[in-house]
Amino acid sequence: MRAIGKDQAGYVVLAVLMVLGLWGCSKRHEADAMETSSQTRIVSLAPNLTEILFALGLEDEIVGVTRHCNYPPSARQKRQVGTFWQPDIEAVLAQRPTLVVTLGFEQQRQVALRLERIGCATLTLEIDTVDQLYESILTLGRALARNEQAQALVARLSDAQRQWRQRKPAVSPPKVLWVVQREPLRVAGTKTFINELVKTVGGVNAIGPTLHFYPPISAEQVLAAQPDVIIEPTDEPAHLDDQRRLAEGFYAAYRSVPAVRNGRIYIVDGDVVSRLGPRLDEALEHIARCVWQE
Repeated sequence: MRAIGKDQAGYVVLAVLMVLGLWGCSKRHEADAMETSSQTRIVSLAPNLTEILFALGLEDEIVGVTRHCNYPPSARQKRQVGTFWQPDIEAVLAQRPTLVVTLGFEQQRQVALRLERIGCATLTLEIDTVDQLYESILTLGRALARNEQAQALVARLSDAQRQWRQRKPAVSPPKVLWVVQREPLRVAGTKTFINELVKTVGGVNAIGPTLHFYPPISAEQVLAAQPDVIIEPTDEPAHLDDQRRLAEGFYAAYRSVPAVRNGRIYIVDGDVVSRLGPRLDEALEHIARCVWQE
């Protein structure tokens, strides 16, 4: 007997799922039924999408998340269906979803297309700016019969954003260098939502206009930028003290930079500040404390 290859084995698994009726995928035109059905089963393929769904009161309807979905804490109790970058389609289908929610970047867009070909209802959202975050929250509210909750969430977040914008500091805006990677050094440019958040609380991007979203920069560019504040998000918030010590050692070579000279290097929780989601108000608070030493 000829052995079954890996790709063939995957199709066999999908065929078995179909025969046994183990998945609940519906065609896109049938998705409206989930608005009032108690059998709504949602798979979320991004941490910020998971946070939004929880914030809309859909905890019980969520049947699958990625390994990176760690907030709120109860999200860790949900069945995992692969990673943010590489969702496991078989694991997704095994949860019998009535809706799979994805982001719009290429890897997840391809996953959504494959799921739609199989017959799953999917909802792909672009969340690269604050305005897109608000629109995505409202879109989920409409799709999942949570209009009132969605509108209240957007109102809360936009009010926080508006309050920060209305503040009028009496001093020049501090120059902020937002470092996403040390080796090689890579920073958030002016075309990112990070830049939008820094600007909202009264700071200015130290690196100036950039062609790329997260450009690599040289040591000479750091010295020329003369940032007043350096902010680094970390994906290990449980070890902030260790991360701070490592950062101090790394930036010791930049003693002529005001942020280093004045001890204004901040290591912050990346899960809070680097996700566009329902904790936007908390992210703005974190960033403002760094920018203004509050």
